[in-house]
Amino acid sequence: MENNKKATIFVVDDEISVQESVRMVLKDKYQIFTFSSPEEVLTDLPLKPDLIFTDIRMLSMDGLEFLEKIKKLNPQIEVIMITAYPDFSSTLQALRYGAFDYIVKPFGKDQLLEAAEKALQKRSQIIESIRMIKDLQGAIESNYEATTRALVLAVDAKDSYTAEHSRRTSELLVRLGKRIGILPSKLIIYRRVTELHDIGKIGIEEKILRKPGPLAPFEFQKIKQHPLIGYQILRPTTFFREGLDIVLYHHERYDGGGYLEGLKGKKIPFPARLFAIIDAYDAMTTERCYRSKISPEKAIEKIVREKGKQFDPSLVDLLIPHFLRFKEEGYLYRLQKNS
Repeated sequence: MENNKKATIFVVDDEISVQESVRMVLKDKYQIFTFSSPEEVLTDLPLKPDLIFTDIRMLSMDGLEFLEKIKKLNPQIEVIMITAYPDFSSTLQALRYGAFDYIVKPFGKDQLLEAAEKALQKRSQIIESIRMIKDLQGAIESNYEATTRALVLAVDAKDSYTAEHSRRTSELLVRLGKRIGILPSKLIIYRRVTELHDIGKIGIEEKILRKPGPLAPFEFQKIKQHPLIGYQILRPTTFFREGLDIVLYHHERYDGGGYLEGLKGKKIPFPARLFAIIDAYDAMTTERCYRSKISPEKAIEKIVREKGKQFDPSLVDLLIPHFLRFKEEGYLYRLQKNS
């Protein structure tokens, strides 16, 4: 956002007193418009708000339904929910729909100003990321190798584990793919895509990526968006197109318990079912900030136990003999050592 331009903020609440309270606190720093119902906002969206404060409970449209509509119309508009009756379920649902934060009535002046400032900072970062992504997409088309390296370095700067993980899984996929008869032309595409399968983590906060303990539910909801973010980054690029199922669906589970779409069985595209096994193997055998690594032997045992649950049983049966052969040859240990 330009420094000389005030951000536009909408305040949506069916209580005039709340509208006026928020307006009085924010009017000196921002351009404020107040509304008594979500329907009024949906009519006036051409005013292009940067941020919306909205009550969760209103007499007309429910605040969560309104949030969902806003995010579908323009995901770049940040939304902060206002509630007098906070509860875990509605808070989690609001965050899942894309709310930046929520504040509880009665709120203080400093709390309101801080929430607005942080939300607008995030919006500016997203807009800058989108601009950068568009520039990168154009560069990728003209110079694949150099731009791929640049993207990997961008991920590495945010989370070094992710970049090394992507390199290892890409190498392992190519080796296994040759063993099981995947066409070389397909493997070229799969290699390119798997090198960047976690590129969507560029859009996830570092404090979540590097958190040393278990993620809170709302943090995990954000992590679960990285396949979609990565898919959106790479989709316009022609030479990634045939392998994008790997990016979008590599966290689906064979039993339907995965994400983003909860696909089940053979509805999960083949390359994503194949890569899910390789991805999980590398994750288990690598030291992470929130857990210790396990040996290749134990990782292989866990993969076998997950046949028909996390993984396609026919692909587990197909790959395990090759994993065991790689282990005997010492390749699996070299793969980790060279990281």
